[in-house]
Amino acid sequence: MSYGVQFSNNNDVVIIDSEFSRLVVLDRGVWNGNGSGVFVQFASTITSEEPPLVFVRLNQSNTLCFCVITGSSGNWTGFSFSGIAGSGTSGSWFAAAFKSNPTASYGFRVWDGSSKLLFDSGTPAAQFTRTITGWSYLGAEQTGQGVYRLSWTAYSPLNTGDYMLLNNIAMDVAGGTTRQGNMYAVWDYANDRLVMQVIGVDIQNTLYTPVVFAKPIS
Repeated sequence: MSYGVQFSNNNDVVIIDSEFSRLVVLDRGVWNGNGSGVFVQFASTITSEEPPLVFVRLNQSNTLCFCVITGSSGNWTGFSFSGIAGSGTSGSWFAAAFKSNPTASYGFRVWDGSSKLLFDSGTPAAQFTRTITGWSYLGAEQTGQGVYRLSWTAYSPLNTGDYMLLNNIAMDVAGGTTRQGNMYAVWDYANDRLVMQVIGVDIQNTLYTPVVFAKPIS
């Protein structure tokens, strides 16, 4: 950078920069619900153009599917998902974006050259911790509806306190010809692993969807 402000930590990693945003926690909370459907409403509308990044951490073994970030560009209101019918679900979540909110009554703020607020000392940050990009195929089974459930896993311990990005789980997976499949994320605490599943008609036995984890750092 030719001008502006930049802060680095003891390892020479840039943590604040007047040209680039950091991942900022805009809202956070907990949920308690059941598998038939959970809706979480943000405390206030998130005004980013793109959907905020929603990260979740389950308190118990359960399944997340039919995930949706609700709202529209500049007006994101919450998120929802379904689980296992008849099973309770609870956990913690936070919503983040590469922007900041003017929250501090005193302290320090940084804007970029287009007057976008990049940093506010009263807004907590989050840090990406790991990404899973390679999956081991576990096999397929036919459901009662006549479609197939394919499963994959990878080394991904769940006891680290990390939160999983919900946005990727909200995406469908393309089928081999013309049909798509629904994505499911299974938190399996008993075996300390994450299992990804896709249910559809002609799903391929390879999975390319990455799963991203992060955690608040303040």
